[in-house]
Amino acid sequence: MISIQFDKLQFWQFSNLSKCNEINHFVSGRKGGCSTGELGGLNLSFKVNDSELNVIQNRKLLSAAMNVAENHIVFPEQTHSDRVAVLRSLDDADALVNTDALVTNLKGVCIAVMSADCVPILLYDKKNMAVGAVHAGWRGTVSKILDKTIEAMEKEFGTKASDLIAGIGPSISPEIYEVGHEVIDAAENAFGNISSMVNKREGKTFFNLWEANKFQLKSRQLNPDNIEIAGICTYQNADEFFSARKSQNKAGRFGAGIVINPR
Repeated sequence: MISIQFDKLQFWQFSNLSKCNEINHFVSGRKGGCSTGELGGLNLSFKVNDSELNVIQNRKLLSAAMNVAENHIVFPEQTHSDRVAVLRSLDDADALVNTDALVTNLKGVCIAVMSADCVPILLYDKKNMAVGAVHAGWRGTVSKILDKTIEAMEKEFGTKASDLIAGIGPSISPEIYEVGHEVIDAAENAFGNISSMVNKREGKTFFNLWEANKFQLKSRQLNPDNIEIAGICTYQNADEFFSARKSQNKAGRFGAGIVINPR
């Protein structure tokens, strides 16, 4: 990933997606913005202990950075589900409850997800000019929400995996993400052999969310050269990104979004 600065805001971009002039995208950090304390900086969520005015102002800063209208950045109401919604018009934005992934081919509309340790994933179909934004915690990952997002893009836009470019964003790393047997059992049911996704040390089990989502992309036959993993741990870099686990669930939420530029 590459770091970019917009006024007082620090953003990150995937190297592979940044080469595509037809789109713009972002992964936000926590610096800048007007929230304070554990929410300090650019908290984008109304569902944490932050004032509505702070979040509105933070989203205004984000829309300015992305050069889109304030009501043209669309976040779903995330619940760790496996539901993928197709955004066919801005009128659909009010009905995005229980939704953790969005896809669209609308120009000038930035679809985005929020995170604070879960994996944000951005997709771009360079042939059919369609994009996707995915929020994948362990529940979404083992429910194969990323695979279902690609399936939705295939059905709606005629997307072929060979035309997709994917960025797997900052999240809690496999060195830190200790899990219990319920996660491992669910992962085995979803993926079969998960030896590449699990590490055990000192009697503890650690799960690799990055590898589990990359597995879904590879299963769809994406070109490995088109898959970029940020490799940035939110827990270990909690000064740059929000981390729910590091803050004992007091953190704000950063975002990841993608937009097809108007012509």
